[in-house]
Amino acid sequence: MDDDRLVERIARRLRLFDSNADGVVRRRDVLAAAERVVRGFRVPTASIGAERVRAVYEMLSLALVADFGDVARDEVRCERFAVAVGADPLRRAELGLRMARADAVAVRECLAGVGEVAKAEQVAEVVVALGAHPGHAPVIQRALERDGALIPLAAVERAFAAYFGGMGCPGLYGPPR
Repeated sequence: MDDDRLVERIARRLRLFDSNADGVVRRRDVLAAAERVVRGFRVPTASIGAERVRAVYEMLSLALVADFGDVARDEVRCERFAVAVGADPLRRAELGLRMARADAVAVRECLAGVGEVAKAEQVAEVVVALGAHPGHAPVIQRALERDGALIPLAAVERAFAAYFGGMGCPGLYGPPR
């Protein structure tokens, strides 16, 4: 996959945090996404699972602002973000892995009650709760089903890492552009 398409994948994921579509992702937007997914999947709010989700997105938000944003304003401008990510392949790879881990933790914790495996449809529901367009759920589900309809929760990070590494799952957050 060429660098431009990989940058677009990472930038697209960042934009899913932009709750008011103003081109600026604030740390509170990222934290609100974590809280939305915890509440939406009824993860007990005081549980270790909920804390894992909150902590992984807190760390992601801190890294995004520190590496790509304005620390004083506690935000990342999407336009500048894409340029910065495109300019540094190492930072792009590190950020992609951080995003993959965060989203995988959310999936594992939100679906912990279903057992050791989840249906692609269930994983797609978590991705939608993280900010993907609800109308894209069938595309997300198909992207996840390429290896079968059931996904081991212990291995769910592979799908996200493949997406951010440019090696698969092109529809993981909606239709590829």
